[in-house]
Amino acid sequence: MNKLKIAFAVPAIMSGHVFAAGASFDARNDAMGGVGVASSNYSVAAPVNPALVAKYKTEDDFAVVLPSIGALVADQDSLVDVFDDIDNHYKQYNDLVNSGGNAQAAAGQLSQDFKKAQGKNAAGNVGVNLQVAMPNELMSVSVFGNAYATGIIGSNVTQSDLDYLDGVASGTLAADPAHKFNSTAVGVVAVVQDYGIALAHKFELSGMPLYVGVTPKVQKIETFNYSANIYDYNIDDVTDDKYRSSESHVNADLGAALDVGSFTYGATIRNIISKDVTTKDVAGSQYIYQVAPVGTIGAAYSNDWVTVAADVDVNKTKTFKGVKDSQYASIGTELDIAKWLQVRAGYRADISGEMPNVFTAGLGVSPWGVFHIDLAGQIGSDNAVGAMLTTRLML
Repeated sequence: MNKLKIAFAVPAIMSGHVFAAGASFDARNDAMGGVGVASSNYSVAAPVNPALVAKYKTEDDFAVVLPSIGALVADQDSLVDVFDDIDNHYKQYNDLVNSGGNAQAAAGQLSQDFKKAQGKNAAGNVGVNLQVAMPNELMSVSVFGNAYATGIIGSNVTQSDLDYLDGVASGTLAADPAHKFNSTAVGVVAVVQDYGIALAHKFELSGMPLYVGVTPKVQKIETFNYSANIYDYNIDDVTDDKYRSSESHVNADLGAALDVGSFTYGATIRNIISKDVTTKDVAGSQYIYQVAPVGTIGAAYSNDWVTVAADVDVNKTKTFKGVKDSQYASIGTELDIAKWLQVRAGYRADISGEMPNVFTAGLGVSPWGVFHIDLAGQIGSDNAVGAMLTTRLML
């Protein structure tokens, strides 16, 4: 099994949690705990706070993000490894049964694997975005494409399968080559694609710079509802058209930011238009993925060598209906050591208590201030790990 890909697949029993979609990965912001509403650079601001596209330096003429990528997974119970064990141990069990060998030990091992998978889940997301920003006094513009996939994997282990395997293991039942197992590995994926143009302008409010922005965008939402026998789960089949549902609609983000001396205060609302997308009915199961408005406020302090920022979601982020919602608070800092080297760290927490909390860190290298390479890593509760990379060309 492909361990990276399988971590992005959502269970038939929506009892776990799932990372929120609808945002974008940026290694600078993610290294600083996931902040950005008041502290994003204009070159990467479009998916985070469109108003900041208009906050640029006089020497800034053009910027391209090419690209920004990231992934974050949480597998507290090592479910991905358990599915690999089931795959291997079932083959051993099946070979023994079909050859007439003694399958008691193999049945006992397979029963242990099934029990390890029972009621467990793993969550994760992956994303990529491209941006082209063109600052201008009249109207700053950023054209972008952002794709973000999120989900969980889980299992439906039947008691009849456990009873059968335990019976074979104890010798009270004879192994039957014709026996069919009913337990399944299950997954649902949501892929949100945004294609938009951020438009921003700088105003003056009592002598203070006020930035206002809007991002009209076309939004495509694809869902994949996949189910297979627990010993025959193939993540490559998830994207087959027979499991796919897709809808498109128009949406928008709104943002504002205000400079007060060395401080910046920001606010944004992403996805102002709600949208529900229903998955295909597979094996009698069907789910609803929700796009809904999310408001975030933030503040940042910045001077020539340090930036400190904090963001808080003002409402919960929805994903699949039935999954517990999340609400994030983030704090982070950046030290600009030598104008070409930046060191960053932060912390990101779900104040609703549902999602993993993560510590973040990263580096930025920007020789000559033209080509920027940003790296970030995240580690936290529930065995959550993540990595991000952003490359930017700024002229």
